[in-house]
Amino acid sequence: MAEVSATSLPVAPTSDSPEAVQARKQSNLAYTLLSLDRVRREAMNVFYDFCRIVDDIADDPDKPDADKAVALNAWRNEIQACYTGGQQLTLAAELAPVIRDFNIRQSDLLAIVDGVSMDIGGRRYETFEDLRQYCFGVASAVGLVSVRIFGCTHPNIDEYAETLGYALQFTNILRDVVEDYRDMGRVYLPQAEMRAFGVTEEDFADPTDNENCQRLFRLCHYRCKHFFNKARRLLPPSERQNLKAALIMGAFYEDILDKIAANNFRLTGNRVRLPKRRKIQLVWRTMRELKRPLPVRRLPGTAVVWGGGIAGITAAIELGQQGYTPTLLESKAYLGGRAHSLSDAPTGLTLDNGQHIVMGCYTAFLQLVERLGIAEKFARQDRLCVPYVSPDGQWSELAASDTPAPLHLLGGLFNFGALSSRDRVAITAFGAKMRLGAEPADHQTAESWLREHRQTDGAMRALWEPFCVAALNEPLKTACANLLYETIRRSLFGSVNDSAIFLSKVGLTEVFEPETELYLNAIGGAVRRKTQIREVIADNDCVRTILTSKGEEISADIHISALPWTALRSLLPSGSAVKNRVSSIPSAAIISIHLLGDTKLFDHPTGFVGLLDSPIHWVFDRTATLSTEHNGKYLYAVIISTADDWLPQKSEQIMERLQGELDRFFPNAKAMTIERSLVYKSKDATFAARPTTASYRPNVDDAPWDNVWLAGDWVQTGLPATIESAALSAYMAINALDESVNPAIEFAI
Repeated sequence: MAEVSATSLPVAPTSDSPEAVQARKQSNLAYTLLSLDRVRREAMNVFYDFCRIVDDIADDPDKPDADKAVALNAWRNEIQACYTGGQQLTLAAELAPVIRDFNIRQSDLLAIVDGVSMDIGGRRYETFEDLRQYCFGVASAVGLVSVRIFGCTHPNIDEYAETLGYALQFTNILRDVVEDYRDMGRVYLPQAEMRAFGVTEEDFADPTDNENCQRLFRLCHYRCKHFFNKARRLLPPSERQNLKAALIMGAFYEDILDKIAANNFRLTGNRVRLPKRRKIQLVWRTMRELKRPLPVRRLPGTAVVWGGGIAGITAAIELGQQGYTPTLLESKAYLGGRAHSLSDAPTGLTLDNGQHIVMGCYTAFLQLVERLGIAEKFARQDRLCVPYVSPDGQWSELAASDTPAPLHLLGGLFNFGALSSRDRVAITAFGAKMRLGAEPADHQTAESWLREHRQTDGAMRALWEPFCVAALNEPLKTACANLLYETIRRSLFGSVNDSAIFLSKVGLTEVFEPETELYLNAIGGAVRRKTQIREVIADNDCVRTILTSKGEEISADIHISALPWTALRSLLPSGSAVKNRVSSIPSAAIISIHLLGDTKLFDHPTGFVGLLDSPIHWVFDRTATLSTEHNGKYLYAVIISTADDWLPQKSEQIMERLQGELDRFFPNAKAMTIERSLVYKSKDATFAARPTTASYRPNVDDAPWDNVWLAGDWVQTGLPATIESAALSAYMAINALDESVNPAIEFAI
């Protein structure tokens, strides 16, 4: 850029002028600088005034863009003069000794000017990476200068300052999105993200009740949390006292971020602010925390997640939240793993490979749903209501009553027509024993445990057998009692909310799309589909790289394997203990049958029904998912659990057996013309939930490599192979990352 005369720059007020003092008092800086000694505080006052003045130049609504560019270029010359000893005609004369005394880099100061220059001309940012460049100049470069004034010298301090700068600026952008658009005509959020959520710039004029805007703002919140948590991991323990001002500023902005989230991202024209009392509380809290030992955290870095099922998606999203930069690898063209959708070419239907019921006790999975903002993709049934039909056409419901727990289930049992009075008494007594601590013995089957507690034949038939098959994909006779106990404890004998039921309103793959990729891209991560892992190459007990089916080599600091046990075992080292265990895990099958017909089989508000005394276990009405081209048609998904005996049969044989069962249970079935049927066999749908299987399930930290952790519904979570077990395993694996840190090595510098 051509030089311009320094005289083109108006004389700026000195740092002790009334104007400068008043500007600082109105900012959060006034509270943070109180933690500094006098010399550093005065230096920060000068530096803050420099930042404010150059920012005001770019924001001046009365100044033509050409004049703004000239003024900012003059400031570049002023900065250069500070390093060459040239004459400074403005505040730069005060800045020069600060530069000298604290060894401020010229590149950082110029980056600040370059950053505010990007505000000239109403620039837009297409991607996250484009926006990150802007944030580096207006925030991260400010942090790089500040930590030198604070006296920090740790080798990691620049990365910490850059990261915290991103956290503060991304929060600032989210907080001011309405104000920036209304007052300045500026939009800082990436255009690609806006398009993905169906948001236009005009929506920012009043986004208060705009659901698309709220979904976009939730993603922005995730990005901010990523950088706040990354900064926490980068914080050198030896620099905590020097960084008091930065920690206080971070506490202010993160509290603002939390207030935005607490208001469900309903942003208005009134900027979210912290009252003076709250600021004082945060200063006090931050100073008090400085007296406590810093929690041991692994340094942030790159992560690769193997497998894009629910465990993999949860792991990648949580890694991003925790400050890592994850890449999610999936061998197929879609996400979801063993809970995915498939396309039926003859009809154009999107069908799920199986049906999954989510319960309110699925806290790990629902945490993922909340984080991705995808709750609207599920229909919630506030209380337990499970309908059953008998071969004689008699319907009954296990429905929780409108009373507090545990009475809600008691009322439901007494209204469940499939049970006799004797059955209800036995179940109630059993529930009381469980609440008093009755647990099964290790290696005990579910049937023997229930018989031990005097469960009647009727209770076994109408309640426990259907429940066990649905939850464990294993009959009572061979099912693991411990897994059944844990499932019953969390769901049936939990709170009213724990027994709520959620059903997906969209295809299973659509549940996680496009949010998973959008969220990972928003922090610099990625999703890579059609990328199968062929080989794992390790050195000194650590994975050095993985080779893909495309011949690529992918490296990362840490890895989380979220592959099914059937896929992982071929990648494990021969002869390793974990390979032997994983190879011994038996599988259990599930068969899903999709029917498109012209007749309504049943009508129940839940949209599904269980079949008592039948090899067919559940029928789900999925008609609501049909497109308009199938108006007048009905779509059903039929589920056969514990289906190993069905696997050898051909589709025609299965359909013949199915038709016979439908005729037994639904009077309208004989009149239905089935226009399309599709049988989907999943041989390895779940692990076989038997007592002997428990000893083969590995812990999350049982991988044969020091930088790899295991996740999946099949690892040792204490739960059967459910989507809750999959999500829970991911959180367990990520918690184990920090638990494995050796502080003497991690923070040796």
